[in-house]
Amino acid sequence: MALEAIYGPDLVVFENKGGLRYFQIYIRYDVSDGIEVCAKLSSAIVCAKDDGCSDGTGHDDGSDDFYYKCNFEYLPPLVLTCLLPPSYPNKDPPYFTITVKWMDEPQVSQLCEMLDNIWAELQGQEVVYLWVEWLRDSSRSHLWFDDKITLGPDIIILNRDNRAVSRTNSLESVIPLMMTYSSKKCYQAFLEDLHMCMICLTQSKGSNFIRLSCQHLFCAKCTETLCRMHVKEGTVFQLVCPNTKCNVSIPPCVLKRLLTVEEFERWDRLVLKKALDSMSDVVYCPRCGIGCLEDESNNAQCPKCSFIFCSLCKEPCHPGKQCITPEDKIKRQQASGRMSEKELARELLTIRKMFSDIQLCPKCRMPIIKTEGCNKMSCGNCGQLLCFRCGRAIDGYDHFWKDGCELFELRQYSDVTPFERHMEEVQIGLRPIGSTIRCPKCRQRNFKDNEEYIFCWACRIHYCSLCRMRVDDKYMKSGHYRSSECVGLGNF
Repeated sequence: MALEAIYGPDLVVFENKGGLRYFQIYIRYDVSDGIEVCAKLSSAIVCAKDDGCSDGTGHDDGSDDFYYKCNFEYLPPLVLTCLLPPSYPNKDPPYFTITVKWMDEPQVSQLCEMLDNIWAELQGQEVVYLWVEWLRDSSRSHLWFDDKITLGPDIIILNRDNRAVSRTNSLESVIPLMMTYSSKKCYQAFLEDLHMCMICLTQSKGSNFIRLSCQHLFCAKCTETLCRMHVKEGTVFQLVCPNTKCNVSIPPCVLKRLLTVEEFERWDRLVLKKALDSMSDVVYCPRCGIGCLEDESNNAQCPKCSFIFCSLCKEPCHPGKQCITPEDKIKRQQASGRMSEKELARELLTIRKMFSDIQLCPKCRMPIIKTEGCNKMSCGNCGQLLCFRCGRAIDGYDHFWKDGCELFELRQYSDVTPFERHMEEVQIGLRPIGSTIRCPKCRQRNFKDNEEYIFCWACRIHYCSLCRMRVDDKYMKSGHYRSSECVGLGNF
């Protein structure tokens, strides 16, 4: 009863054996700081203790041995089994065995000898408690040096102590079992300990946390919200560790645990599509949208509809001929009568925007469109920072101070390509002079019929056609047009 009160679940009491008390005590070593185990691997040698093998290995210093070192946070427990005779403690000590299935027999035998010495010094007294305390607190310093224990090599010991139940399997099989035990105990300790999430700054048990392969911890709720947000927005390449200095990807096993079946399937499709988009030799069929591989002549054949097309202009294959230009495409549609004058103007504006405001991401090669702001851009697909002026990958704003690119810039007339100038002339020629008004924010031309407020197709804002002031729904509903604020009488 005293031992059970002290050691609790580590004490296992069995039924009496032949009328004698019979129990086991599990002794766990406290190695929270870690311990190094050195495995000495060599061929098995038969060695008898009486033959002069003082170290129990049968090897001299000149033998060819291979050493394998590994660190453990938890070691499998030592088991002390005791059978108390009727004459204990007055005359006889307890009958005992020490079981350590991962330790070598000479080391376990030393522990047995030490228990005999303790009984010899305290004969006639209860020694089980003293044995357990010595095994738990002092046996490490008795067997190990500098917090390191050496196991092996694999040998066969003759004349062994029957009370020492030691390692019988080879080190090649024992070491992995020890590592598995240590990993399970580490995970169990992680689940029971309290941790803080660096996103929501709340503390909770480890069972409510997600530990990534980079060993960073975040609560399951925050990690689930992050994963669902990126899957919904399509930015699956940004599913990385939320730590600011880490970019380790969140593994699929974690995503499958946190996402619904539909969300995980969407993630799978997006990853495949974005991986194909980042491959320079993959193009999409203009008829059915299936990914195809282009050849050296920039031609591709769709595996679904067998359409052979040019990967540059998406027109039918035209060996030896130049690709049709966007201007020719528009003229062809206008000549066929399938495009009105207004549709032609809109198409020209769209093409102009594509030619002037598109840059490829230097990392994933996805097209990026700039509508407003500075030239420091972030790819919505992979999160890579880039300079929109030169297209190079950057780390921050240092690029604009050192490499000569402007952070903000106004397009000069000399920067406009001949094709853009031609589209500008065509656009203006579609309407009477004065029917276009430049946006006060991005300076793009927008058509004006009889509207009081104009919507800019480029930066997508509304502005007053009279005073050129940017307005929102509140101002439009309150009647900004021709008001005192509009004509400049707001201070009177």
